[in-house]
Amino acid sequence: SNHFQPMKEMFVEISGEDAFLDTNSPQYRGLVFLAEQDPLKLNPNDPILSKQIIQRYVLSVLYFSTNGPSWKHRVYWLTGQHECGWQYVICSDVQEENNNTTDAGKTKRQKVGLTSDKFNPENMDDDFSDFADSDLGLGKGRIITGLKLFDNGLAGNSLPLELVELKYLHILDLGSNNLVGTIETYFSQLTHMRELYLNKNEFHGRIDANMTKGLTKLKVLSLGHNFLTGEVDDLFLRDLTSLENLSLEYNQLSGIIPAVLGTIKTLQHIRLGGNTLHGEIPLSLENNLPNLQRLWLQENKLTGTIPSSIFCDASSTLVDLRLQNNSFVGNVPDVDCTMEKLELLSMASNDLKGSIPNDFGDHFPTLKELHLYDNQLTSTIPPSIFKPANLTAVLFGMNKLTGSLSGSMFQEASNLVYLYLNANDLGGTLDDFSQTEGLPSLKKLRLEYNSFSGTIPKLEFPSLELFYAYNNSLLTSGLDNLSSSIALKKLKLSNCSLAEELPTTLGSLTSLEVLHLNGNQLTGTVPSEFQQLTELEELRLDANDLAGAVPFEVCNLRNSQLSTFVSDCGGEWSGVAC
Repeated sequence: SNHFQPMKEMFVEISGEDAFLDTNSPQYRGLVFLAEQDPLKLNPNDPILSKQIIQRYVLSVLYFSTNGPSWKHRVYWLTGQHECGWQYVICSDVQEENNNTTDAGKTKRQKVGLTSDKFNPENMDDDFSDFADSDLGLGKGRIITGLKLFDNGLAGNSLPLELVELKYLHILDLGSNNLVGTIETYFSQLTHMRELYLNKNEFHGRIDANMTKGLTKLKVLSLGHNFLTGEVDDLFLRDLTSLENLSLEYNQLSGIIPAVLGTIKTLQHIRLGGNTLHGEIPLSLENNLPNLQRLWLQENKLTGTIPSSIFCDASSTLVDLRLQNNSFVGNVPDVDCTMEKLELLSMASNDLKGSIPNDFGDHFPTLKELHLYDNQLTSTIPPSIFKPANLTAVLFGMNKLTGSLSGSMFQEASNLVYLYLNANDLGGTLDDFSQTEGLPSLKKLRLEYNSFSGTIPKLEFPSLELFYAYNNSLLTSGLDNLSSSIALKKLKLSNCSLAEELPTTLGSLTSLEVLHLNGNQLTGTVPSEFQQLTELEELRLDANDLAGAVPFEVCNLRNSQLSTFVSDCGGEWSGVAC
């Protein structure tokens, strides 16, 4: 091709001479495409076309560097279409250099080139009929400003240096792919960058201040779910004065939370969870971020107390606060303001002690989820906890909470779906709790490892799918009362003191997938009605006082879903056998 040598000379200025020594290199393959295979046959000697040639070269190198033929979606890539029409390429709304016009007057079909003489369907091996015009990106100019290749099957050992030639790149989204290697510092040359997503890949190496130097326009930096090391220090953040979203979660970062974060007033989302950060929450985060919506510090090694000011100083904006799985000490903060937007609050798996403030729930009218499990809380459960109208989850398991459950506590909890109170010191009967009409949405109820006593009452919760009350040694009877809970899928009542005949009515719970009644004092035989439990996957009846043979039809459940079936076959207890 007459274009090969002049194009090579042009590309050597970008990639260096060595990049073309290997004929299998992405750079060489990109050269071959532009010089010999590209249906556009662009003339490298025409200065008007130089920008377009370079753009097509950069995209070609990216394509070959990341196993482009195996991408999930690659409509129009490496075809005769203008590169702004290649799928997920975004271009700016600028005037055409050759005729000083824009695409504004063209139809969408003309914009994507479906009427172009230069489009050759013979070059394509994809059916494009299912793709919307909005996926293709063409029709808004001719200068590339964005690449959105999220979750597209990109795989490679490094990102090509040639990307810096896309000088007006505003958005680069390569998240959720299979990219490995280090994150190069050349991204700092892309000074127009607004959003950079490299999350959920396999990048490693230390984060470096040179990665972010000069990126004063950057609003989103998403590097989470990789294998990055090092510290998030002041230098790394120094130039990110416009940052709104910092996502570095689930890497291997260490050090303390930098105080400089509190000086970036534009910050809305801080995600630092899942690292090994230590130290206390810096004071700068407590009172300097007027736009903060999400603060994720979970699963680190943070210490100290949880300051109440972290709530009130962001009371009008904070939506999601995650502090779980750290080493915070002290009490549950006594909040003295109203959080107008907070929806999720997690302080679980810390070392919090003492009581939950009586008016705690009154301060969070928009709360949807409250997680305080795995601490050392010792109070009763304040009724105010269940006042937020949209509350869906209360997870208080693995504490030392005391008292009983009263139906009046839940009168306003019409949207509650998950109620986990397992492994506490709760007691009393469940009679009053079961009669509440305030839990129509409740699906999962966990009360195991407490000291509830008496009879299991009818559970008037029409949506209940999971009920665990095992290891409550003072529960003595009431299995028959569960026959009306027809939505139940998982029922575990092991190691209580149930001393009654195994009721036939449990056979009406045809949605059951798990039924554990082992470790009680049940008598009688296994009812033939259990043959109706065709969805059953686990059935445990061992360690009771049952007798006789299991009905053949029940034994036959093992031919369908039933994979775990344990009953007493001789030994210490009466024999129940198939």
